[in-house]
Amino acid sequence: MTRRRALIVGGMSLLSLVLPKARARAGTRGLVVGKGAAAIPPYRYQQSPLFQPIPHEITPPNIPGTTGYDFRLNGATHDYVDLGTGWPWDNAGGDWLDANGVRQGPQPWYSVPVNGASGSTAVASYAADVTAAMQQVFAQQRWNAWLWRAVNAPRSIAGTHHATEPEPVIHVQYVDGSSEDLACTYTSSIGAGTQLCASAKPKHALPAFVEFEKPQRAVASAQLRFTMVEHWSGGNPQMHAFLLDPPVNTEPVRTNGIAGAYGLRDVGVAGDPNVLGVHRYVDGTAWSDFSVGTAINTGAEREYDPAIYGNGPTDTTKLPHRGLGKWINAINGFSLVRSDYTGEGFQPLTAGMGAMRVVMPAEPGLGNGSTVGYSGTGASNAKLFLPEADFGRMKRLFVRYYMRIGTPYETPFSRRYQVYHDAQTPATWTNYSGKIGICPAHDTSLGGVSGTSGGGYGWQMRLSWFDCDAERGGPNENALQLGLHTYDFQTNNPTGHRYGLTDKQRDSMFGHRGGLGSVIYPGRWYCIEMEVDLNTVMMDAPGYVPDGAVRIWLDGRMAYERTGMVMRTLPLHPSAQNETKIRAIRELGHRDLWFNWFHGGKTKNSIDRTIFITGLVWGRSYIGPMRLPSAEQIFKNGFEPE
Repeated sequence: MTRRRALIVGGMSLLSLVLPKARARAGTRGLVVGKGAAAIPPYRYQQSPLFQPIPHEITPPNIPGTTGYDFRLNGATHDYVDLGTGWPWDNAGGDWLDANGVRQGPQPWYSVPVNGASGSTAVASYAADVTAAMQQVFAQQRWNAWLWRAVNAPRSIAGTHHATEPEPVIHVQYVDGSSEDLACTYTSSIGAGTQLCASAKPKHALPAFVEFEKPQRAVASAQLRFTMVEHWSGGNPQMHAFLLDPPVNTEPVRTNGIAGAYGLRDVGVAGDPNVLGVHRYVDGTAWSDFSVGTAINTGAEREYDPAIYGNGPTDTTKLPHRGLGKWINAINGFSLVRSDYTGEGFQPLTAGMGAMRVVMPAEPGLGNGSTVGYSGTGASNAKLFLPEADFGRMKRLFVRYYMRIGTPYETPFSRRYQVYHDAQTPATWTNYSGKIGICPAHDTSLGGVSGTSGGGYGWQMRLSWFDCDAERGGPNENALQLGLHTYDFQTNNPTGHRYGLTDKQRDSMFGHRGGLGSVIYPGRWYCIEMEVDLNTVMMDAPGYVPDGAVRIWLDGRMAYERTGMVMRTLPLHPSAQNETKIRAIRELGHRDLWFNWFHGGKTKNSIDRTIFITGLVWGRSYIGPMRLPSAEQIFKNGFEPE
């Protein structure tokens, strides 16, 4: 669950990624995000600043006469701390601490009379002593982020994108005698009707969120200066300020998993009765130990044991028997790297442990105006099948792995192109998004992807990924925003469970439990564990019970949980046998693990991408993070023998 105190956590394992330092003004790129060169902590809720800025609401198009790119999914709104990642406020309109430390309390930290001449174009500048507020921000290392509210009369402030009036600024005098101006990094109206981010507007009607750089040393005094650009009539007009206090994830690491009962680096885990498979990728192993080297059409029934479908005697030369425990179709773009590999910013998770490396190169020849067809770019479509006894029958499955995004991880807007599917379609923007992860599945030729999951057709639980390339600096830039690809559950699923038609950001994105799982940063290992507990099914109407659940742990801490789900129903959707296609089978239980890494939508990948996977385990109960040796143990003992 989330604790009601938002402290910026320091002293973590940091990446060597530096956010740009530049003065933020309307029409410029590069936003102040902190003083000096600051490495990025591992989790979104630890970032400074709190809010993700954008350069425009809708950027000018690259092709004249077409539609510009819409940035308004990035940033804060009435309902979200961070809309793109699904990180919600506990209280719509923002969570705050008042000057007495009371959450949602009535006492402002500072109150400023804003009694300039009335009028829709009346402009007046104001100043206020905010010493106590800045001292609190520094002492507790909080975000310097505020909710400003108009009292007694409507008011609008000049924001960071105003063409003529200055954005707010705080001048601080430090105890050591130095001083500086804390730049405003974010301004946005957050009225109840703001469903998309409004931070790129030139002016902001209060209530609004306003964020500044953080003070770097003990504060002796501080003065706020800001400009109101709209003054409406009302007696004793005031601006009241409250210190924002978004919910942050303080889940403990879950330690009662399978891995915790065995040796370092998962030694011995494969012998646990609840474990179905293990891929450790340690030095000295070969890719052939983990992958079937020939391509197999996993979407054709002729490749499967006919006895499973009731079409003949058992044939153990076919799936799922063939290559059981090994990747099927992990061929092009796949390789096994040793722990001493250094490409794409790779560092081993621990001594002696390599990784599965998968590449997604940029498609050649892409540019504005390219015709790309109707498919995206696939880097992985690999499968790990469950044994025949569990195939299509298993209700609950866990999969744990470590993932590292290769560096450099570039998302320049200059390579988000406007392209055409064909000569008749309007231009569309490169997606910079898609599917990722190793996830349970039972996809068929009739259901599982492209809006067809659910009911008696087939299903999958792939993860979604999105890039942020606002080029303003900020906590989401050059990283992956993660979620559950519930878009595929539409009209095949029962009414009330058509997630692709009804889901909001908080329903599917992994920021929904205090921001923990919302963003993963390149050049760092993350332990991802997924549990899919399928809903109960029966042959009698209605064919299902809405008791399914999906849970995600990040580094052993719960980042996402959704219950009351429906992923499947009985009876199976009737379909004739066709050796070139694949039908749903048995109870539509877990059939395989699907490693689907894909760019699209329906546009091609325009940037070289690499990911690394290691420490893969799948089984019937919670696995938990791998036991890793300390630096001292590694120094003394090196890599333990198998």
